[in-house]
Amino acid sequence: MTKRISVLGWLLMGAMLLAQDAPRAPSLHKPAPQPTSAYDQPLTGYEAVVLIAEFIQNLEHGLSEAFEKPIRTAGAGEVSLSGKHPAWAQKALLELKRRGLIPPGFNGRQPIQRYQVGIMLARYAQRLDTCMRTQLGNPIGRTRFQTQPRIALAPRHPAYASLKYLAAGAWVGADSLLYREPEGALRGKELPDMLQQLARRILERYTHEKHLEEPPLR
Repeated sequence: MTKRISVLGWLLMGAMLLAQDAPRAPSLHKPAPQPTSAYDQPLTGYEAVVLIAEFIQNLEHGLSEAFEKPIRTAGAGEVSLSGKHPAWAQKALLELKRRGLIPPGFNGRQPIQRYQVGIMLARYAQRLDTCMRTQLGNPIGRTRFQTQPRIALAPRHPAYASLKYLAAGAWVGADSLLYREPEGALRGKELPDMLQQLARRILERYTHEKHLEEPPLR
């Protein structure tokens, strides 16, 4: 358990930083660059895929070390890509395709919609939770939440069930634009929060912490 707790902090910190492209240190021979608003710009599908794939790989590696189990959610079979994709995104696309995470209507060159990311995260959370249950047993932490956000999609929308799953398990916080404006383009600064919350939730479910225990049923 000591090892789990020590890795817990590392994972949460890593999850927060993985999806952020940290600015390089300014050159001593040049004036410091002006602040940019890159994090306020929409992410393309390719950018989101690369960031999510890196997050997943690091998270699973950390979980494997923390719980001393071979945690991994990727399928064992070979997959291939159809169409032409830039070389820098191909490895990430294959990584997510092995896990069945590429959302419907995916277009790597266009801004990715929040609900598409919601589909990806819901699919991954379900697969990861199933994997954890198989390797570790049932969750020992909190799994039920009373406060549920309103999902601004019709129940028949292809992403509604995925967002409902994320909300029910608090995999993504209730105040996220994912629920309030799911059909808007995902901005760069939103993804780190979503990934950090997902990492925290899976750890809280399988790490015994007194303050996170569910109250007994009466």
